[in-house]
Amino acid sequence: MKTLTVPGDPHTMRAIMVPKAAEEFHDHETVRLSSPDGSQTTEKTIFRIVDCGEDKWELQFE
Repeated sequence: MKTLTVPGDPHTMRAIMVPKAAEEFHDHETVRLSSPDGSQTTEKTIFRIVDCGEDKWELQFE
């Protein structure tokens, strides 16, 4: 399972922007979101991946 570090509370994340070159992501894939200090983590399923231009993907979660 892939782990992404996100700013703030990972439980409230509905979407996150990631570089296209970072890793390959797929719809309905489950990823782990972690706060920068590692004190909070959650698992979310990718609902949709949107091309945001400028070499970024927006991962939208269920």
